[in-house]
Amino acid sequence: MSRFEESTVLNRLRIALSNLEKIPAHKLPSPPHQKRRASVAIIIRIRPLSKSHYHYNEETNIDNSDEELSSSENDIISIDDFWTLPWVNDGIPEILYIRRALREGDRWSGQMAFPGGKQDPEDVDDLDTAERETFEEVGFDLGNNKLFMNVGALDDLEVTTTFGKTLLMVLCPFVFIQLTRESPKIEISGSEVASTHWIPISVFFDPKLSQKFNPISIDLSPRLAPQSWILQNVLKTLIGRMHFHCIDLPQSNLTTTGSLETSSSDGLLIIESTTTVELDPKKKISSSSSPPPPPPPPEFHNTTLRLWGLTLQMTSDLMDMMYRPDEEPPRRLDASRPKFDYWDVNFFIWLFLKNNRVFYRRYLTDFVNRRTKWASGWNDFHKAVQKSIIIAIITRTSIAILVLYRSPKIIKYLIYLMKVKLLSKERNKCKEYGIVRR
Repeated sequence: MSRFEESTVLNRLRIALSNLEKIPAHKLPSPPHQKRRASVAIIIRIRPLSKSHYHYNEETNIDNSDEELSSSENDIISIDDFWTLPWVNDGIPEILYIRRALREGDRWSGQMAFPGGKQDPEDVDDLDTAERETFEEVGFDLGNNKLFMNVGALDDLEVTTTFGKTLLMVLCPFVFIQLTRESPKIEISGSEVASTHWIPISVFFDPKLSQKFNPISIDLSPRLAPQSWILQNVLKTLIGRMHFHCIDLPQSNLTTTGSLETSSSDGLLIIESTTTVELDPKKKISSSSSPPPPPPPPEFHNTTLRLWGLTLQMTSDLMDMMYRPDEEPPRRLDASRPKFDYWDVNFFIWLFLKNNRVFYRRYLTDFVNRRTKWASGWNDFHKAVQKSIIIAIITRTSIAILVLYRSPKIIKYLIYLMKVKLLSKERNKCKEYGIVRR
Protein backbone atom coordinates (compact mmCIF):
# COMPACT_ATOMS: atom_id res chain seq x y z
CA MET A 1 0.00 0.00 0.00
CA SER A 2 1.31 3.45 -0.89
CA ARG A 3 2.00 5.80 1.96
CA PHE A 4 -0.25 8.36 0.27
CA GLU A 5 -3.41 6.23 0.13
CA GLU A 6 -4.75 7.94 3.24
CA SER A 7 -8.41 7.32 2.35
CA THR A 8 -7.76 3.56 2.50
CA VAL A 9 -5.96 3.97 5.83
CA LEU A 10 -8.91 5.97 7.17
CA ASN A 11 -11.27 3.17 6.17
CA ARG A 12 -9.05 0.65 7.96
CA LEU A 13 -8.94 2.85 11.04
CA ARG A 14 -12.73 3.09 11.00
CA ILE A 15 -12.91 -0.73 11.02
CA ALA A 16 -10.38 -0.92 13.88
CA LEU A 17 -12.27 1.54 16.09
CA SER A 18 -15.52 -0.30 15.42
CA ASN A 19 -13.90 -3.64 16.33
CA LEU A 20 -12.40 -2.19 19.50
CA GLU A 21 -15.84 -0.95 20.60
CA LYS A 22 -17.61 -4.24 19.90
CA ILE A 23 -15.04 -6.87 20.90
CA PRO A 24 -13.87 -6.87 24.54
CA ALA A 25 -10.16 -7.30 25.18
CA HIS A 26 -8.78 -10.46 26.74
CA LYS A 27 -7.91 -9.47 30.32
CA LEU A 28 -5.22 -11.26 32.31
CA PRO A 29 -5.54 -11.40 36.11
CA SER A 30 -2.39 -10.89 38.14
CA PRO A 31 -1.12 -14.16 39.66
CA PRO A 32 -0.66 -14.29 43.45
CA HIS A 33 3.15 -14.26 43.19
CA GLN A 34 3.28 -11.16 40.94
CA LYS A 35 0.72 -8.41 41.47
CA ARG A 36 2.55 -5.77 39.44
CA ARG A 37 0.60 -4.27 36.55
CA ALA A 38 1.21 -1.50 34.02
CA SER A 39 -0.84 0.34 31.40
CA VAL A 40 -0.09 2.26 28.20
CA ALA A 41 -2.13 4.59 26.02
CA ILE A 42 -2.17 4.19 22.24
CA ILE A 43 -3.25 7.68 21.15
CA ILE A 44 -4.49 8.16 17.59
CA ARG A 45 -5.16 11.49 15.96
CA ILE A 46 -6.32 12.48 12.48
CA ARG A 47 -4.26 15.42 11.29
CA PRO A 48 -6.27 17.52 8.77
CA LEU A 49 -4.60 17.52 5.37
CA SER A 50 -6.28 20.72 4.24
CA LYS A 51 -5.00 24.00 5.71
CA SER A 52 -8.56 25.33 5.68
CA HIS A 53 -9.28 23.18 8.74
CA TYR A 54 -6.69 25.05 10.85
CA HIS A 55 -7.68 28.25 12.66
CA TYR A 56 -4.87 30.29 11.18
CA ASN A 57 -4.53 34.09 11.13
CA GLU A 58 -2.39 35.07 8.13
CA GLU A 59 -1.97 38.68 9.27
CA THR A 60 -0.47 37.88 12.69
CA ASN A 61 1.05 34.48 11.87
CA ILE A 62 -0.65 33.11 14.98
CA ASP A 63 -2.68 29.96 15.33
CA ASN A 64 -5.91 30.92 17.13
CA SER A 65 -6.97 27.35 17.77
CA ASP A 66 -6.06 27.11 21.47
CA GLU A 67 -9.52 28.25 22.48
CA GLU A 68 -11.00 25.54 20.26
CA LEU A 69 -9.21 22.68 22.00
CA SER A 70 -11.70 22.41 24.83
CA SER A 71 -14.60 21.77 22.48
CA SER A 72 -15.09 20.07 19.13
CA GLU A 73 -17.45 21.18 16.36
CA ASN A 74 -20.18 18.93 17.66
CA ASP A 75 -20.85 17.27 20.97
CA ILE A 76 -19.30 13.89 20.20
CA ILE A 77 -21.13 11.15 22.06
CA SER A 78 -20.07 8.13 19.98
CA ILE A 79 -17.40 7.20 17.49
CA ASP A 80 -20.03 7.46 14.74
CA ASP A 81 -20.43 11.16 15.59
CA PHE A 82 -16.67 11.58 15.24
CA TRP A 83 -16.65 10.29 11.67
CA THR A 84 -19.24 12.89 10.64
CA LEU A 85 -16.83 15.78 11.28
CA PRO A 86 -15.74 17.38 7.97
CA TRP A 87 -12.02 17.54 8.77
CA VAL A 88 -11.80 13.84 9.66
CA ASN A 89 -12.40 12.32 6.23
CA ASP A 90 -9.50 14.02 4.45
CA GLY A 91 -6.92 13.76 7.23
CA ILE A 92 -3.85 11.65 7.96
CA PRO A 93 -4.19 9.12 10.83
CA GLU A 94 -1.18 9.12 13.14
CA ILE A 95 -0.11 7.32 16.33
CA LEU A 96 1.79 8.97 19.18
CA TYR A 97 5.04 7.27 20.20
CA ILE A 98 7.52 8.39 22.81
CA ARG A 99 11.22 7.75 23.04
CA ARG A 100 12.13 6.89 26.60
CA ALA A 101 14.88 8.84 28.30
CA LEU A 102 18.30 7.25 28.74
CA ARG A 103 18.39 6.05 32.34
CA GLU A 104 20.78 3.63 33.97
CA GLY A 105 19.07 0.51 35.26
CA ASP A 106 15.96 1.04 33.10
CA ARG A 107 15.20 -2.13 31.10
CA TRP A 108 13.53 -0.04 28.36
CA SER A 109 15.93 2.92 28.39
CA GLY A 110 16.04 4.83 25.09
CA GLN A 111 13.45 2.61 23.37
CA MET A 112 10.35 3.60 21.43
CA ALA A 113 7.20 3.11 23.48
CA PHE A 114 3.68 4.31 24.15
CA PRO A 115 2.97 6.71 27.02
CA GLY A 116 2.29 4.76 30.20
CA GLY A 117 3.82 3.14 33.23
CA LYS A 118 3.37 1.02 36.32
CA GLN A 119 0.21 0.99 38.40
CA ASP A 120 0.18 2.87 41.70
CA PRO A 121 -1.84 1.75 44.73
CA GLU A 122 -3.95 4.92 44.39
CA ASP A 123 -5.09 4.03 40.84
CA VAL A 124 -8.69 2.89 40.58
CA ASP A 125 -8.07 0.45 37.72
CA ASP A 126 -5.84 -0.19 34.69
CA LEU A 127 -7.50 2.56 32.67
CA ASP A 128 -6.85 5.06 35.45
CA THR A 129 -3.18 4.07 35.36
CA ALA A 130 -2.95 4.74 31.62
CA GLU A 131 -4.59 8.16 31.98
CA ARG A 132 -2.43 9.21 34.95
CA GLU A 133 0.86 8.06 33.43
CA THR A 134 0.07 9.72 30.09
CA PHE A 135 -0.64 13.02 31.82
CA GLU A 136 2.62 12.77 33.75
CA GLU A 137 4.72 11.90 30.68
CA VAL A 138 3.26 14.03 27.85
CA GLY A 139 0.65 16.29 29.52
CA PHE A 140 -2.42 14.86 27.71
CA ASP A 141 -5.60 14.75 29.81
CA LEU A 142 -7.13 11.55 28.44
CA GLY A 143 -9.97 11.78 30.95
CA ASN A 144 -11.28 14.95 29.26
CA ASN A 145 -14.05 13.62 27.02
CA LYS A 146 -14.00 16.85 25.00
CA LEU A 147 -10.46 16.08 23.85
CA PHE A 148 -10.14 12.27 23.82
CA MET A 149 -12.31 9.19 23.70
CA ASN A 150 -11.36 5.74 24.97
CA VAL A 151 -12.54 3.43 22.18
CA GLY A 152 -11.44 0.17 23.77
CA ALA A 153 -8.41 -1.91 24.68
CA LEU A 154 -6.10 -4.47 23.16
CA ASP A 155 -5.46 -7.85 24.78
CA ASP A 156 -3.35 -7.78 27.94
CA LEU A 157 0.24 -8.97 27.57
CA GLU A 158 2.64 -10.72 29.91
CA VAL A 159 5.99 -8.96 30.35
CA THR A 160 8.66 -11.53 31.16
CA THR A 161 12.42 -11.84 31.42
CA THR A 162 14.51 -12.68 28.35
CA PHE A 163 13.63 -16.38 28.18
CA GLY A 164 10.18 -16.09 29.76
CA LYS A 165 11.22 -17.63 33.06
CA THR A 166 9.95 -14.86 35.32
CA LEU A 167 6.77 -12.79 34.98
CA LEU A 168 7.61 -9.14 35.56
CA MET A 169 4.14 -7.60 35.14
CA VAL A 170 0.87 -7.66 33.20
CA LEU A 171 0.66 -4.91 30.56
CA CYS A 172 -2.71 -3.38 29.61
CA PRO A 173 -2.88 -1.35 26.34
CA PHE A 174 -5.77 1.13 25.91
CA VAL A 175 -6.67 2.90 22.65
CA PHE A 176 -7.73 6.55 22.53
CA ILE A 177 -8.86 8.75 19.64
CA GLN A 178 -8.22 12.51 19.66
CA LEU A 179 -11.51 14.34 19.06
CA THR A 180 -10.11 17.76 18.13
CA ARG A 181 -8.46 19.02 14.97
CA GLU A 182 -5.47 20.46 16.81
CA SER A 183 -3.51 18.41 19.30
CA PRO A 184 -3.15 19.70 22.87
CA LYS A 185 0.27 21.03 23.81
CA ILE A 186 2.73 18.26 24.58
CA GLU A 187 4.50 18.77 27.90
CA ILE A 188 7.28 16.23 28.20
CA SER A 189 8.48 14.76 31.47
CA GLY A 190 12.22 15.15 30.98
CA SER A 191 13.11 12.46 33.49
CA GLU A 192 11.12 9.76 31.68
CA VAL A 193 10.67 10.89 28.06
CA ALA A 194 13.32 12.16 25.64
CA SER A 195 11.07 12.94 22.66
CA THR A 196 7.62 12.31 21.18
CA HIS A 197 6.77 11.38 17.59
CA TRP A 198 3.53 11.33 15.61
CA ILE A 199 3.93 8.46 13.11
CA PRO A 200 1.50 8.03 10.16
CA ILE A 201 -0.37 4.74 10.30
CA SER A 202 0.21 4.35 6.54
CA VAL A 203 3.85 3.52 7.33
CA PHE A 204 2.78 0.13 8.70
CA PHE A 205 0.94 -0.77 5.49
CA ASP A 206 4.17 -0.55 3.50
CA PRO A 207 5.59 -4.12 3.30
CA LYS A 208 8.98 -2.85 2.12
CA LEU A 209 9.36 -1.14 5.47
CA SER A 210 7.42 -3.37 7.85
CA GLN A 211 8.27 -6.87 6.56
CA LYS A 212 11.97 -6.46 5.85
CA PHE A 213 13.98 -8.28 8.52
CA ASN A 214 15.85 -5.34 10.02
CA PRO A 215 17.26 -6.64 13.30
CA ILE A 216 18.46 -4.97 16.44
CA SER A 217 21.13 -7.11 18.13
CA ILE A 218 21.25 -7.78 21.87
CA ASP A 219 24.11 -9.40 23.80
CA LEU A 220 22.44 -11.78 26.25
CA SER A 221 25.54 -12.78 28.20
CA PRO A 222 25.34 -9.91 30.77
CA ARG A 223 21.74 -10.91 31.54
CA LEU A 224 22.48 -14.62 31.79
CA ALA A 225 25.65 -14.24 33.88
CA PRO A 226 25.68 -10.74 35.40
CA GLN A 227 28.28 -11.57 38.08
CA SER A 228 30.95 -13.37 36.03
CA TRP A 229 32.73 -11.83 33.06
CA ILE A 230 34.44 -15.16 32.35
CA LEU A 231 31.09 -16.92 32.03
CA GLN A 232 29.82 -14.00 29.94
CA ASN A 233 32.60 -14.53 27.39
CA VAL A 234 31.97 -18.27 27.35
CA LEU A 235 28.24 -17.73 26.70
CA LYS A 236 28.98 -15.10 24.05
CA THR A 237 31.17 -17.64 22.25
CA LEU A 238 28.71 -20.51 22.58
CA ILE A 239 25.37 -18.83 21.72
CA GLY A 240 26.28 -15.43 20.25
CA ARG A 241 23.81 -12.54 20.11
CA MET A 242 20.02 -12.43 19.82
CA HIS A 243 18.53 -10.46 16.90
CA PHE A 244 15.06 -8.89 17.25
CA HIS A 245 13.04 -7.74 14.25
CA CYS A 246 12.42 -4.00 14.26
CA ILE A 247 10.90 -1.32 12.02
CA ASP A 248 12.70 1.93 11.27
CA LEU A 249 10.20 4.76 11.66
CA PRO A 250 10.38 8.11 9.82
CA GLN A 251 11.15 11.16 11.97
CA SER A 252 8.33 13.21 10.47
CA ASN A 253 7.26 14.81 13.76
CA LEU A 254 9.44 15.46 16.77
CA THR A 255 8.87 16.98 20.17
CA THR A 256 11.90 16.96 22.45
CA THR A 257 12.46 18.13 25.98
CA GLY A 258 13.02 21.53 24.36
CA SER A 259 9.35 21.51 23.26
CA LEU A 260 10.12 21.59 19.54
CA GLU A 261 7.80 19.76 17.17
CA THR A 262 8.37 19.82 13.42
CA SER A 263 6.54 18.34 10.48
CA SER A 264 8.19 18.16 7.09
CA SER A 265 5.62 16.01 5.31
CA ASP A 266 2.88 18.62 4.84
CA GLY A 267 4.73 21.93 4.77
CA LEU A 268 3.81 22.89 8.32
CA LEU A 269 6.17 23.78 11.12
CA ILE A 270 4.60 23.39 14.55
CA ILE A 271 6.46 25.03 17.41
CA GLU A 272 4.89 23.93 20.66
CA SER A 273 5.86 27.02 22.65
CA THR A 274 4.76 29.55 20.03
CA THR A 275 2.56 29.04 17.00
CA THR A 276 1.72 27.08 13.87
CA VAL A 277 2.94 28.66 10.65
CA GLU A 278 3.30 27.67 7.02
CA LEU A 279 6.74 27.03 5.62
CA ASP A 280 7.56 29.40 2.80
CA PRO A 281 11.13 29.52 1.44
CA LYS A 282 10.68 33.18 0.49
CA LYS A 283 9.56 34.29 3.96
CA LYS A 284 11.13 34.12 7.38
CA ILE A 285 9.27 32.28 10.11
CA SER A 286 8.34 34.69 12.84
CA SER A 287 7.29 34.00 16.39
CA SER A 288 5.26 36.63 18.18
CA SER A 289 5.80 35.67 21.78
CA SER A 290 8.72 33.58 22.92
CA PRO A 291 12.28 32.94 21.79
CA PRO A 292 13.12 29.82 19.76
CA PRO A 293 13.19 26.64 21.84
CA PRO A 294 16.49 24.86 22.39
CA PRO A 295 17.54 22.11 19.95
CA PRO A 296 17.06 18.40 20.67
CA PRO A 297 19.63 16.67 22.88
CA PRO A 298 22.88 15.77 21.05
CA GLU A 299 22.36 12.03 21.50
CA PHE A 300 19.14 12.21 19.44
CA HIS A 301 20.53 14.05 16.41
CA ASN A 302 20.36 11.97 13.19
CA THR A 303 19.28 8.85 15.06
CA THR A 304 16.92 6.22 13.75
CA LEU A 305 13.65 5.52 15.52
CA ARG A 306 13.59 1.75 15.92
CA LEU A 307 10.29 0.11 16.83
CA TRP A 308 10.64 -3.38 18.32
CA GLY A 309 9.77 -5.59 21.26
CA LEU A 310 6.52 -5.15 23.16
CA THR A 311 5.68 -1.86 21.45
CA LEU A 312 5.97 -3.50 18.04
CA GLN A 313 3.76 -6.36 19.27
CA MET A 314 1.07 -3.94 20.48
CA THR A 315 1.28 -1.99 17.21
CA SER A 316 0.88 -5.27 15.34
CA ASP A 317 -2.18 -6.13 17.45
CA LEU A 318 -3.68 -2.74 16.59
CA MET A 319 -3.02 -3.27 12.88
CA ASP A 320 -4.64 -6.70 13.14
CA MET A 321 -7.82 -5.00 14.42
CA MET A 322 -8.03 -3.03 11.14
CA TYR A 323 -9.55 -5.99 9.30
CA ARG A 324 -13.09 -7.25 9.37
CA PRO A 325 -13.76 -10.55 11.16
CA ASP A 326 -14.45 -12.24 7.80
CA GLU A 327 -11.10 -11.10 6.34
CA GLU A 328 -7.82 -12.96 6.64
CA PRO A 329 -5.20 -10.43 7.76
CA PRO A 330 -1.78 -10.03 6.12
CA ARG A 331 1.43 -11.11 7.81
CA ARG A 332 1.87 -9.58 11.26
CA LEU A 333 4.39 -6.78 11.74
CA ASP A 334 6.14 -8.89 14.38
CA ALA A 335 5.83 -12.20 12.52
CA SER A 336 9.61 -12.69 12.49
CA ARG A 337 10.64 -14.25 15.79
CA PRO A 338 14.10 -13.36 17.16
CA LYS A 339 17.12 -15.12 15.67
CA PHE A 340 20.64 -15.96 16.85
CA ASP A 341 24.12 -15.67 15.35
CA TYR A 342 24.56 -19.39 14.76
CA TRP A 343 22.56 -21.28 12.14
CA ASP A 344 22.24 -24.45 14.20
CA VAL A 345 20.50 -22.60 17.08
CA ASN A 346 18.06 -21.05 14.58
CA PHE A 347 17.49 -24.44 12.94
CA PHE A 348 16.61 -26.17 16.21
CA ILE A 349 14.28 -23.28 17.20
CA TRP A 350 12.52 -23.56 13.84
CA LEU A 351 12.23 -27.32 14.31
CA PHE A 352 10.80 -27.09 17.82
CA LEU A 353 8.23 -24.45 16.72
CA LYS A 354 6.77 -26.53 13.90
CA ASN A 355 3.67 -27.49 15.90
CA ASN A 356 3.25 -23.90 17.06
CA ARG A 357 3.15 -22.64 13.46
CA VAL A 358 0.54 -25.23 12.50
CA PHE A 359 -1.48 -24.35 15.60
CA TYR A 360 -1.45 -20.60 14.85
CA ARG A 361 -2.53 -21.07 11.21
CA ARG A 362 -5.71 -22.73 12.46
CA TYR A 363 -6.65 -19.51 14.25
CA LEU A 364 -5.97 -17.06 11.40
CA THR A 365 -9.70 -16.82 10.68
CA ASP A 366 -10.60 -16.65 14.38
CA PHE A 367 -10.74 -12.88 14.77
CA VAL A 368 -11.39 -12.88 18.51
CA ASN A 369 -8.64 -15.30 19.59
CA ARG A 370 -5.82 -15.11 17.05
CA ARG A 371 -3.96 -12.25 18.78
CA THR A 372 -4.12 -14.12 22.09
CA LYS A 373 -2.84 -17.29 20.41
CA TRP A 374 0.05 -15.37 18.88
CA ALA A 375 0.99 -13.91 22.27
CA SER A 376 0.85 -17.34 23.90
CA GLY A 377 3.20 -18.56 21.17
CA TRP A 378 5.99 -16.65 22.90
CA ASN A 379 5.90 -19.26 25.68
CA ASP A 380 6.57 -21.95 23.08
CA PHE A 381 9.32 -19.79 21.58
CA HIS A 382 11.05 -19.35 24.94
CA LYS A 383 10.95 -23.11 25.55
CA ALA A 384 12.33 -23.74 22.05
CA VAL A 385 15.15 -21.25 22.68
CA GLN A 386 16.09 -22.90 25.95
CA LYS A 387 16.19 -26.38 24.36
CA SER A 388 18.13 -25.12 21.33
CA ILE A 389 20.72 -23.30 23.44
CA ILE A 390 21.21 -26.37 25.65
CA ILE A 391 21.75 -28.53 22.55
CA ALA A 392 24.13 -25.94 21.07
CA ILE A 393 26.15 -25.66 24.28
CA ILE A 394 26.40 -29.44 24.65
CA THR A 395 27.40 -29.83 21.00
CA ARG A 396 30.03 -27.09 21.09
CA THR A 397 31.40 -28.28 24.44
CA SER A 398 31.65 -31.86 23.18
CA ILE A 399 33.53 -30.72 20.09
CA ALA A 400 35.90 -28.62 22.22
CA ILE A 401 36.58 -31.57 24.58
CA LEU A 402 37.16 -33.90 21.63
CA VAL A 403 39.60 -31.43 20.08
CA LEU A 404 41.50 -31.09 23.36
CA TYR A 405 41.56 -34.85 23.87
CA ARG A 406 42.86 -35.42 20.38
CA SER A 407 45.14 -32.38 20.40
CA PRO A 408 48.48 -34.29 20.86
CA LYS A 409 47.77 -36.50 17.85
CA ILE A 410 46.42 -33.53 15.90
CA ILE A 411 49.53 -31.49 16.69
CA LYS A 412 51.82 -34.36 15.64
CA TYR A 413 49.86 -34.76 12.42
CA LEU A 414 50.10 -31.02 11.68
CA ILE A 415 53.86 -31.09 12.31
CA TYR A 416 54.14 -34.05 9.96
CA LEU A 417 52.24 -32.18 7.25
CA MET A 418 54.52 -29.15 7.67
CA LYS A 419 57.62 -31.33 7.33
CA VAL A 420 56.23 -32.98 4.20
CA LYS A 421 55.48 -29.58 2.72
CA LEU A 422 58.98 -28.24 3.48
CA LEU A 423 60.57 -31.38 2.06
CA SER A 424 58.52 -31.04 -1.10
CA LYS A 425 59.63 -27.45 -1.56
CA GLU A 426 63.28 -28.44 -1.05
CA ARG A 427 63.05 -31.18 -3.68
CA ASN A 428 61.50 -28.77 -6.16
CA LYS A 429 64.39 -26.34 -5.67
CA CYS A 430 66.90 -29.14 -6.18
CA LYS A 431 65.29 -30.13 -9.45
CA GLU A 432 65.28 -26.48 -10.55
CA TYR A 433 69.06 -26.12 -10.06
CA GLY A 434 69.86 -29.63 -11.23
CA ILE A 435 71.13 -30.80 -7.89
CA VAL A 436 70.88 -34.51 -7.30
CA ARG A 437 70.34 -35.49 -3.66
CA ARG A 438 71.27 -38.86 -2.31
